[in-house]
Amino acid sequence: MLWRGKPVWKAFVFRTWPLTIFGAVLVVAVLWYEGLVFTTELADIMAFVGLPFILIAFYMAIGHFLVTAREWRNTEYLVSERQVLIQHGIFRPSVAMYSLLGMPHTLLEMHGEGVGNIMFKPPDGEGYGPQPGYQTMWPYTPDYVLGFLYIEQPDKVQQIIEKARLGGRR
Repeated sequence: MLWRGKPVWKAFVFRTWPLTIFGAVLVVAVLWYEGLVFTTELADIMAFVGLPFILIAFYMAIGHFLVTAREWRNTEYLVSERQVLIQHGIFRPSVAMYSLLGMPHTLLEMHGEGVGNIMFKPPDGEGYGPQPGYQTMWPYTPDYVLGFLYIEQPDKVQQIIEKARLGGRR
């Protein structure tokens, strides 16, 4: 094992914060609707129309942080001499294994002082199909197939990966 790590908790969990803004607006709108139903002559049964929306709104305002916190608990990254392993999942974690030799080049994306993503991005014009080694990192990582999200010292981890990759080609 060359490196093992987890995402930085705060950066990983709060990466979905924009959803909270929309969720808060939706909570206000649904509560306004419910207030309108109960203060006017509309049938009280119309209040049930707002129930699915209020549930969605509360998830968007607060619940998604609970889901990403659980996702963080189940996420771990490992780099060995020959492969990269990613344990991930919200309810039932699974482990994805990728050969270092078959992976595309690395792209470093910094998200503050000493925290960033290492994304394995294929060269422009190339992509991956459903098999082998296809994985999307949900949520909010479009156009990438694999990555280490919000890790500490990603530049050093990137160097470890590149050295291991070079060592495997000899």
